[in-house]
Amino acid sequence: MQLIYSTEKVENAEGRSVKNPRHFLAPVEGVTKVYIAGDWPKIRRAYEAAGVSVSPIEEMRALPGRAKVPAAKPDRPDTEPKPDQA
Repeated sequence: MQLIYSTEKVENAEGRSVKNPRHFLAPVEGVTKVYIAGDWPKIRRAYEAAGVSVSPIEEMRALPGRAKVPAAKPDRPDTEPKPDQA
C-alpha cells in the first residue's frame, strides 16, 4: 500500500491513501511507499527507520496497471493550415 501525506487535496491519488501529516503519530503498518507534500522530517525519519521508501510528492507516478490521466485537449480549433491547403 502506498500512502500520501498532504495538507491539501491530492489530484490523481490513483488508489493511494491520503493522510493529513498534522495527525501523524506513527508509521502505518503495511505501507510500502510514502510520498510527502512539504517538509515533514518526523514522518520521513519514522518511515525510513521502518525500512519504507519516502519521496517528495513531485516524484509520484502512476501506479503499475493504472491508466494515465489523458492530457487535456486545447479549447481552440486547429488553426495551422493542413499541408494540402497551403
